[in-house]
Amino acid sequence: MALNPLTTRDHDVIDLPFLDAVSSFAKKLSHGDDYLVVSHHDADGVTACAIMVDLLRSLGKKVDYKVLKQLDSITISEIKDFTGKILVFTDMGSGHFTLLADHGVTDFFVVDHHNPECESPKQINPHSFGFNGGIDVSGSGMAYLVARALGRIDFAHLAIVGACGDMQDSGGKLRSINRMIMFDAIEQGTLKVKNDLRLFGRQSRSLVQMLAYASDPVLPHLTGNKRGCTQFLELNEIPVRDENNRLRNYVDLNHLERERLTTALYIHLLDANTPEFVIQRMIGEVYTLMREEKKTELRDAKEFATLLNACGRQEQPEIGVMVCLGDRGEYLALARSLLENHRRQLSAGLDYLSKKGVESKENLYFFDAEGEVKESIVGVVAGMAYGARIIPPDKPVLGFAQDRDDPDWLKVSARANYSLLRKGIHLGNAMNEGSSKFGGEGGGHDIAAGARVPKNKKEDFIKEVNNIFTTQVSN
Repeated sequence: MALNPLTTRDHDVIDLPFLDAVSSFAKKLSHGDDYLVVSHHDADGVTACAIMVDLLRSLGKKVDYKVLKQLDSITISEIKDFTGKILVFTDMGSGHFTLLADHGVTDFFVVDHHNPECESPKQINPHSFGFNGGIDVSGSGMAYLVARALGRIDFAHLAIVGACGDMQDSGGKLRSINRMIMFDAIEQGTLKVKNDLRLFGRQSRSLVQMLAYASDPVLPHLTGNKRGCTQFLELNEIPVRDENNRLRNYVDLNHLERERLTTALYIHLLDANTPEFVIQRMIGEVYTLMREEKKTELRDAKEFATLLNACGRQEQPEIGVMVCLGDRGEYLALARSLLENHRRQLSAGLDYLSKKGVESKENLYFFDAEGEVKESIVGVVAGMAYGARIIPPDKPVLGFAQDRDDPDWLKVSARANYSLLRKGIHLGNAMNEGSSKFGGEGGGHDIAAGARVPKNKKEDFIKEVNNIFTTQVSN
């Protein structure tokens, strides 16, 4: 199927050389018979994996898949056990060409959106064509474009879930290539887009829960205060229960009630001296998946992404892949169970961090999980700690956890916030540069990243990253 010129509707036509390169790459990728798809364990990686598995199956190929927390010298040995298969890396791989070469991996393709280590005919990456993989397109978006080039267009909506999970809508809406994919999904009838209140839980949480658990932005005197949220809603004449005494969700509100609530929250945040740019992020595009059941986690792209992230953080990302591929029975039930367990662990992690506190350097905060917070959720806890005001928003935070695969190494999870990014902070670059100085590995996005460093170099690593942040904010 020829790849037609595509437009984002409110931007220029997407660069045709890029789409031509995607088409050429896709044809090369499709020539094999037996594949192993290897992907990252977050929502973007899980959706990318599902899109690629669906594509290859639709082409009649034999396909296995494996979802990893990260690709490193340890996990690559798990991949090498699948001898005779063509490897397809999705949402990872562009930064690992040296690692793959060092371990003798030669028969592979990379479909990624992270900064590439090098140029190669074995990969398709938006950075090679002047696009920013942090905001223009996600890993699942790249997987969708490859699938689309080969005639498989069914999962555009999954690419939107992946993009939202990767926080590429953080500016209030999707842009560039993501927006092109968004219009594909709208035309396919799988997605509806409108401007509305963007607080998490619009579909699956009650009004009180939506406000009480709000973290982006934090709602002063409301976040963490269910009684206060109830009073706030009643004061603004928004009933928390319907005529049958059932708790109402945001999607149950009529147009006037939604406007009333949005205005009240806007004034509330202004009165609390919340910066204008933070308040503005509260309103923007919301992405509704039209073929999913109303008032469930799958109906809203952000909530769907959270469900998939929970599967990854609970070390069962393959369950998320099955949900993406269409299971609405056994695997969806398992995913919901993992989500509940994930939420309990996050709550316990925040409680631990609030009691323990963090240590401070000039340009960063840091803490050691000490076995009390699972390695897989240390970064999530660190990010949530900003919203819970456990950690002040003026510096990035690093969370350290024991590497379960090697007692001589530590895993590092770094988190920042958007005000820090505006000052020049880029966590992915800092983790890569800082860890490599001590023989480790690291990388990621500007607002969320990770690394792996020797345990005996922890203090040196902290000092080095502190210096890197100094340079970043001074440039």
